[in-house]
Amino acid sequence: MAERRPAPPGRPSPVATALRWVTVLAMALCAGLIGWLRQSEPKLLGRATPDPLTGVLHALVGTAAWLGLVMTLSRLLGATVLGRARDVGDPTRSIGRPTWAMSQIWTVAALLMVPLEAADSSGLSLAQVLGDISTHLTSTPSVTAWFVMAVIGLITSLVSLLTRTMGALLLLAVAVTGSAVPVVVTGSVSVGLNHDFSTDAGAVSMIALVLAAAVTVARALPADHSRPEAVAGRTRGPVMVCLAVALAGQLVVWWQGLAGVSPLSTRWGVARLMLLLALALWLAARVVGRRGLLIVEVVCAAVAITVTGASGQLVPPRYLVPQTPVVNYLGYPLPPRPTVASLVLPGRPNLLMLVLAVAGVASYLLAVRRIRRGGLPWQAGRTIAWIIGWFIVAYLASAGLWSASSIMFSWHMLVHMLFNMLVPALLVMGAPTTLLRQVLDSGRDELMNPRAILDSLLNWGPMKILFGPFIGWAVFVASFYVVYFTPVFGWLMRYHWGHQWMLLHFMAAGLLLFEFVIGLDELPSSLPHIGRLGFVITAMPFHSFFAVITMGAHQIIGRDYYLTLAVPWIHDLAANQNLGGQITWATGEPPMAVVLLALCVQWFLSDRRDQRRLDEAEDEGLEDSLAAYNEMLARMAGQDAVAEAEDAARAHRDRSGSEPEDGAPRP
Repeated sequence: MAERRPAPPGRPSPVATALRWVTVLAMALCAGLIGWLRQSEPKLLGRATPDPLTGVLHALVGTAAWLGLVMTLSRLLGATVLGRARDVGDPTRSIGRPTWAMSQIWTVAALLMVPLEAADSSGLSLAQVLGDISTHLTSTPSVTAWFVMAVIGLITSLVSLLTRTMGALLLLAVAVTGSAVPVVVTGSVSVGLNHDFSTDAGAVSMIALVLAAAVTVARALPADHSRPEAVAGRTRGPVMVCLAVALAGQLVVWWQGLAGVSPLSTRWGVARLMLLLALALWLAARVVGRRGLLIVEVVCAAVAITVTGASGQLVPPRYLVPQTPVVNYLGYPLPPRPTVASLVLPGRPNLLMLVLAVAGVASYLLAVRRIRRGGLPWQAGRTIAWIIGWFIVAYLASAGLWSASSIMFSWHMLVHMLFNMLVPALLVMGAPTTLLRQVLDSGRDELMNPRAILDSLLNWGPMKILFGPFIGWAVFVASFYVVYFTPVFGWLMRYHWGHQWMLLHFMAAGLLLFEFVIGLDELPSSLPHIGRLGFVITAMPFHSFFAVITMGAHQIIGRDYYLTLAVPWIHDLAANQNLGGQITWATGEPPMAVVLLALCVQWFLSDRRDQRRLDEAEDEGLEDSLAAYNEMLARMAGQDAVAEAEDAARAHRDRSGSEPEDGAPRP
């Protein structure tokens, strides 16, 4: 009997090739079936049903786009944290070639979804949409979201082709994962009552889903001949967490979309039930952890991707429930008039911020526990600052102040100033980058060293520019002017995801600035203390100018949005805006003054430590320094004596003209 030979290096095994094509074929058939079933879905008010060809193409290309995203992310992970151990730099620029090839397919599929999504949402034919694609590109947020995904795919393709370092590929992996969010939050989860919950749950669960699917693909089709056992060992815990988060998030989406209807009475409910069952079976197989169950995990991942890509054609029951403009904007009816008690006591929660706060505190404490078990110290003050920062986020996200900030400009400014000033100043004092570097695995197995990849990312040239101190200062200063003094604010407030984006943006802007001002991490682009002081002093007046302009402005910021809400207890939008400017002034200057004080204290302590080190060095090497000094003086004295003797002899020769043979001067 002939012995089976292994697949040659660089080629997948026949089993892997067959599995790949069978999976793709099954996904295409399922997507086409869902697209065909879309034609018999109930017609929505004001929205025509697209022609059968558009429906089927939408399902097929949408599934291909999500599959391309997962495969691109799998290639990026396989080239970095899940690849075999090697140098983080590659002068030949070959480390990103697999990503380059796959990202082109993903980019084309996402770009094709732009006219398909426009045709599906408007009920027009593809020919009509393509004839005026520039207008349809911004017709609905979902069309724009697919275009954003295509742009990220194009950037991924270019950078992966040109880069020489794995740090760039790691940053691309983050961008590819985040590209899934715009398409999800602008889809069916953003419609109807409680859409604030389903939007947050859909975004978090989709990030978890694509990460779990990419890791599963990396195990089934390992890159660089790394063993699947090593990949499974490194990723088992994170994948189980991702699947649990994805399952919980999709349960929220399922509950909101059904609107109280039986799940088996609609095709959307059945499709989402299949997704939930696939995630549950996938999680069970990962918990068991047997290698033979990998095929089960691959099938579950394929089902999840297919339902995600094709179920956008199906109509959730929530779409058929009439909603008011307030519910359309907020996701819930107008709350009662706020009081002191309702503002400070628990109210309607902000699900995304609560999840981030819990995840931030839990991961930090687990990291501290791990490094302390390894014998490394960690200052308690850093942990306290980190916990307090996320506690403020959790409190703001769960108190009644959050609901009030969505309907009143004054309370809106209070929440945003705290997210922009106080929270980042506390979080950077926790030194998260330093903790991450210490807790990362040192790469003792055959896979890449994550700590080396992180250092490669931090030292990557474009990274130091894009996330450097000067860009951080510019973003921190300009953000309020660009958002509030342009139509951007009124447009973003119409969507729950827009309000969430503003919160995350302002918090990220504060983190980027304060990391270089009072942060405890040692970064490649760190500034001297005099430069940090200049950043604080030059940034302080801009917040004051913004507050003054807001108080005296005659134009109402977000006027159309607030008029649509028609809040009965707000009779004067200008007076409420003036109050918002006062709150901006009051909440902006004190935190900046505290930051300035903290910077001065850090500067003083740093100088003291430097002086103490110099004193200790002088005390330890005093005798050697004195001996060396005396030797230097003696050597200089000897050199001076020799030089004087030579000068005297030269002067004597000049006077006498010659010397006797014995060297004695002539009479």
